[in-house]
Amino acid sequence: MNPIDELRAAQPAHLADLSVDERTRQAELAYAMSQGVPVRRRTRRPVWVLGLAGAVAAVTAVAVVSGTLGGGVNPRAPSASSTTVKHAPVELSAQQVLLVAATSAEKQPPSSGAYWHIESVQQTLTKAATGYFVTQGTRIQSWVSARGQWSRTQSLGVKPASDADRAKWEEVGAPQKIEVEVPGKGKVTLPTEAGKPSSGHLAGEEIFWLGRSVTMADLRNLPDAPSALKKWLLQYYKGHDTESDRSMGQDAWLFQTTAGLITDMPVSAKVRAAAFRMLADLPSVTTAGEVTDAQGRSGTAVAIETDSLTQMGDKGVLQDQLIIDEDSGAALARESVVVKPGGFQQGFEPGTVWNSVTIVQAGWVDSRGA
Repeated sequence: MNPIDELRAAQPAHLADLSVDERTRQAELAYAMSQGVPVRRRTRRPVWVLGLAGAVAAVTAVAVVSGTLGGGVNPRAPSASSTTVKHAPVELSAQQVLLVAATSAEKQPPSSGAYWHIESVQQTLTKAATGYFVTQGTRIQSWVSARGQWSRTQSLGVKPASDADRAKWEEVGAPQKIEVEVPGKGKVTLPTEAGKPSSGHLAGEEIFWLGRSVTMADLRNLPDAPSALKKWLLQYYKGHDTESDRSMGQDAWLFQTTAGLITDMPVSAKVRAAAFRMLADLPSVTTAGEVTDAQGRSGTAVAIETDSLTQMGDKGVLQDQLIIDEDSGAALARESVVVKPGGFQQGFEPGTVWNSVTIVQAGWVDSRGA
């Protein structure tokens, strides 16, 4: 049984709806974790240079047009049970999930190598000109050293987003090139076949984005106490999104930046644990419950709401989700889910996963492949 299931099982069903003081909850959680809740092997996850936060923010502006950035995920409908369960599982708060993740992350042994390697798959949902939805995917690999980054990028092509969309695609002749609508850009034709991988090299020490450009040395020197880490990050908060001038509240900015640190960056186990604990203290962070990421893996999502990116007057609302593996506390994915359609997500149903970046693997290696 994984740590989160241990905590769910430990709470009697008749107490599930009672309000608990947050200090009491955190104290009880810390005690439970100190008793040796079993933790299975942690799956190592990846990063890419611009960061997952940058991916979600920038994909609409350039991904579909370039044909090499972006990708898609299928709409995820709210889960429903066909039977009535007398005693439903206790749903943990975002704070509890994050504190479990912190404890699990803290237990991971140190590792080293010549390059920090990450492989990720980015997907974005968009609408074909003939009315059905397609997903556009990109596989990105990155090898980062103290002096630069080497990358390999491959477009995975566009595919119908669901069985119903595939049927509509086949009705119009199953074209191998699909015309898609890009808000603010017009129509662009994209292939269904995967493209050839392309390689790139970015020289320099400032490789990662953490509110500002940072180096490997900066990451090694990050504070490993939640309050100190928060103070360090907020030096670079200017009231707007990290990737644009779009206004953004402090909690949303911290969530976006810290989620990028957790998923992308070769920080120590103590710093990653501090990042989880810092997020647990943000009042705007909520839980989205158990979800399945675009690679079919189950995890628990914590989330915060933010305005959608738009070049039009009608803004929507998105939920920025960080999906955590329940066995280890490692990050599985970042997803952008439509709460209120608008902007670039005009016409999408609430609950649709518009964009995702899933972490396929990450860790230190001694040689690079690009």
